[in-house]
Order: sequence, then structure tokens, then C-alpha cells
Amino acid sequence: MTEQKRHGFVGWFFGPYAEYVRRIKPLFVLCSLLFILSLGMGYLLGNTFPGSALESLLGTFPDVSQMSLFDIFVFVVANNASKSLLFMILGLLGGIPPLLFVVLNGFFVGWVAWSLSSASGLAYVVAGLTPHGIIEIPTILLSMSMGMSFGYALLNKIRGRGGFSTEAKYAILLFINRIIPLLILAAVVEVTVTPLFLLLLGFT
Repeated sequence: MTEQKRHGFVGWFFGPYAEYVRRIKPLFVLCSLLFILSLGMGYLLGNTFPGSALESLLGTFPDVSQMSLFDIFVFVVANNASKSLLFMILGLLGGIPPLLFVVLNGFFVGWVAWSLSSASGLAYVVAGLTPHGIIEIPTILLSMSMGMSFGYALLNKIRGRGGFSTEAKYAILLFINRIIPLLILAAVVEVTVTPLFLLLLGFT
């Protein structure tokens, strides 16, 4: 890798994985657009779509009011990391499962935002999601982009074009060395910074 390719935020942050991340940038952009669109749909259709249907698709969540901060932290990390890894691997099925995961999660976040804003206002929702969301959401979208790339690489391998082992190596190493640490950081922010941020803004 040339020195020039290491310049910029991507080169600084992702280091030896920077070229791989740049290569899947179009998939990341696609995932981001789908997430934004589905989030908007979830918000707009919040009053017409039953939350139970989303929970049956994405799994139920425990009552965090009965959990300690450490328990919440462990749950958030385990939930985000396991689902990100699962759907990244399921990307081997033609790259479709990661896209479905992005759309469903975007819709769910939009529905939750509508539910909370109906009770506490949109400002509360934005303040409550922003501190950890700016880390967590792009990280999950990146892992879904990796899953899509996984699937396309396997399809190309079946067609006799390109190799799959290098793709798998970079995806797994990137997940271990960057995705998991970022998800841990997001969880730390969620259980510490986000509540303080809400408190400073006058939300209780």
C-alpha cells in the first residue's frame, strides 16, 4: 500500500484495512441510504405499525430498568456484536441478509423514535440517540457492508473470478480489530455519556 493511500481519516483509523474499507465504500453508502430511508419510513408509519411485529423479527429486549449499568453495557455489546457478526456471515447468501438487517433496523429505530417523541418530544429522541448513535450506527452499517462484500466475493469465486480467502481474512480481522472495539466504545458512551447528556439538557 502506498503512503498516499494511508493519508486521511480512513488511512489513519483503519491502518492496514484502509484499502479494504475504501473498496467497500459504495456498499457502505448504499447501506447508509437504505438505513436513512427505512428510518424515515419507520418514523412516518410509527402510529400504524405494531411494535410487536418488529420485536418478533428483531427479538425482544429485556427490561433495562431492572438491570445495573454493567449489565446494560454487557447486553448492548453482546447484542450488537453478535447480530453484526451473524448478519455479516449471512452475507455469504448473496449479500441479501445484511441489506434486510439494515432495512429492518432502520425501520425499528424510526419506530422507536416516533414512540419516544410522542411521549417526550423529538428533542429528547435526538439527544438520547446522538452521543452513542454516531459511533454505533456507522459501525453496524460498516459490518453490513462487509457482509455484502462477503457475498459478492463468494459469488465471484464460484464464477471463477477473483479470490475469496483474502476477502474473508480482511473482513474477519477488521471485525475483530475495529468493529468490536467501536461497539464496545459505543456501549460505554450509551450507559455513561448519554444519560449525563440528557441530564445536562434538562431531560429526566
